[in-house]
Amino acid sequence: MHFEKSIEIDASQQRVWDVLSDLEAWPQRIETVDTVELLTPAPITKGSRVHLKQPKLSEGTWDITVWDAPSYFEWTQKTGGITSVAGHRVEALGEGRARLTLTLDMRGFLIPLIALFYKGLTNRYMNLEAEGMKRAAETA
Repeated sequence: MHFEKSIEIDASQQRVWDVLSDLEAWPQRIETVDTVELLTPAPITKGSRVHLKQPKLSEGTWDITVWDAPSYFEWTQKTGGITSVAGHRVEALGEGRARLTLTLDMRGFLIPLIALFYKGLTNRYMNLEAEGMKRAAETA
């Protein structure tokens, strides 16, 4: 199952990346995240681990599998026969503008069942996350 949300932001690629990559600030920026805890010491790089708690979802540990500042990071969570891969891409669009694209790919034998219950929530959360990052990046 694949989800994707893109949003254009009136801020530079670096500014959007700075907001996006400050994972510990996510609970203050987006309403879909209750807590973020770095399980490995900063700075965040490929191989870092993060504990994430979100409302209405099981909390879990995410492994950073790609960290390519200032354009892309990806993390993966494996739990209960399900593998989730979430991508976060920031593209420069020109003078002081950027595009943020969030993706979520879920694989596993339970995905058809999970899709029945969580497709709407997942789409809603991705929209809220993109809007929250936009707001944070566009305000000084």
